[in-house]
Amino acid sequence: MDFTPDGSLIVDTALSMSRAADEALSRDAAELARLVRATLRGDSAAFECLILRYEARITTLATRLLGTRDDASDAAQEVFLRAFKYLHRLDLRKPVEPWLMRITVNVCRNAMRGRQRRQCTLVDMEPPETVDASPDQLDGLMRKEERRILQKALRSLPEHERLAIILRDVEGLSTAEVADILQSSETTVRSQISRGRVRLKATIDRLAGGEP
Repeated sequence: MDFTPDGSLIVDTALSMSRAADEALSRDAAELARLVRATLRGDSAAFECLILRYEARITTLATRLLGTRDDASDAAQEVFLRAFKYLHRLDLRKPVEPWLMRITVNVCRNAMRGRQRRQCTLVDMEPPETVDASPDQLDGLMRKEERRILQKALRSLPEHERLAIILRDVEGLSTAEVADILQSSETTVRSQISRGRVRLKATIDRLAGGEP
């Protein structure tokens, strides 16, 4: 393969890849719009396709927000019920996923507020592990303990900081996307993330040191 001195082959290849990606996104958006319109016309199979497309993503986010798979499963069901009810409000010029994630956050917020007095989760209720374990088991236990500490530290954060950090640092969304989902300004979200990270690190350090 010959490259021209000015690197035009590289540029042409990059442009071709970019066009292919844009075309794929365009086809995906068109398919989503078709499914939404079909659902609004009463096609239940089309809505099932939408659920299958986003169920794993929504359940994963709900699990991270609520801490347990059972609660997340209940929340996901509620999310899709609301999505079906308010599908006519969806702006098809915008991506579907952020809209569903916004519904998920609101559903999980309600669930968290409804159980504020609960003092434990399924993670806390798991039976203690045996001390006699192989190196692989010990490595697994250490990772499990790290996850437990992270979950406990996240639960200790104020709700708005916890949501912002999970969406930004765990889900990997941009600050603009987080602000859109939380219906807040980017400046506010940046401030929440910054404060939350400081609190989170302090809590993780304390818990890792054996303090309650």
